[in-house]
Order: sequence, then C-alpha cells, then structure tokens
Amino acid sequence: MLVKAQNNWYQKGPIKKIEVLKEKQSPLLENQKNTLNFLGIKSDPLVKKMINLLMRNGKRSKAENVLNQAFQALDKDYPGRAIHIFYLGILAVRQDIGVRLKPKPKNRRNRQSFNVYIPRVISPICGLNLGMRSLLKASRDRSSSSPFWENLSKELLQASQNRGEVVSKRYSLNKLAISNKRRVHFGVRH
Repeated sequence: MLVKAQNNWYQKGPIKKIEVLKEKQSPLLENQKNTLNFLGIKSDPLVKKMINLLMRNGKRSKAENVLNQAFQALDKDYPGRAIHIFYLGILAVRQDIGVRLKPKPKNRRNRQSFNVYIPRVISPICGLNLGMRSLLKASRDRSSSSPFWENLSKELLQASQNRGEVVSKRYSLNKLAISNKRRVHFGVRH
C-alpha cells in the first residue's frame, strides 16, 4: 500500500509541475506556436519521402526544418493552401514515361549517325520519386542568394501552376518519347 501511494504521489507530482509551467509561458512562445508547424503531417508518405530526399549526411532535423520553412513560406502567401500546393506540385512533376538510349551496335558496318531513344514506362511510385528529385535539383540550381527553402517553395508553387523548369522538362521528355514510340518494341526484354 505504501509503495502504491508513493508511486501515485510521484505520478501526480510532475504532472502538476508541468501544468504550472504551461500556465506561466510567455506570449512570445505562444506566438511562435501559432505559426503553423507542418511537421504534424510527417506520417504522410509523400512528406516522408521528401524529407528523406532533402536529408544529407543523416541530418533529419535539418531536412524537416527546411521543409517546414518552405511550407510556412507558401502559407504566408497562400494561407491554408500550402499542403494543397505541395501535392499539386508533386503530381505535376511526376514522370510517367522515361527514355533511354539504345546501345550502339558493335559491328562497324551498320553505323548510325543519330541516337536511338527507347521509351519505357515508369512505375507510379518511381515516377513520383523522380519528380521530387527533379524538383529538389531545380531548387538547388536556383540562385544561391536566397535560402534553399525559399527556392523550394517557389519551385513547388510554379510546379503546382504547371509552369517552371521541371514541368517543361517533363513535357519535353514526353514529347521525345512520343516521337520515338515506334521503337517501343526494342525495349521489350524477354
């Protein structure tokens, strides 16, 4: 009985101290918490994948902060639409069709002066990953005068509006695949 009473006292003790600390928080901390923290959606598969692609040398917290700041920058300009813009941007840059070069023949009699592109279908998950990678590459290639999270938010916004460098690359790749669609049977491997 005494042990239970002591355990109950220990359980109730720290809880009361935490409640007292919560009541005494300054208004500055409350204002910081009122800025939307988008890391509550970390369980979403696309957000997880974006964090993993952002991560360098195992610095997950830095990658989460960068993505959070990009979402906050989008939310500042478009209140309540940051996640929607993220999804539209990711879906706009996903790749459905890829193109690979056909290897040149070894015999020298049949030399071709042009490259032969073979279209191939990309699985949906792999296409989303390739789209996210191209978004990150484009935002890294942007001007280094502005921070990376700002470049990322601009790229996401442009991609959600079907504009920008990444979307134009996707359309040019699709155009190349369509022009070479008669060679699809070369890509079939038995």
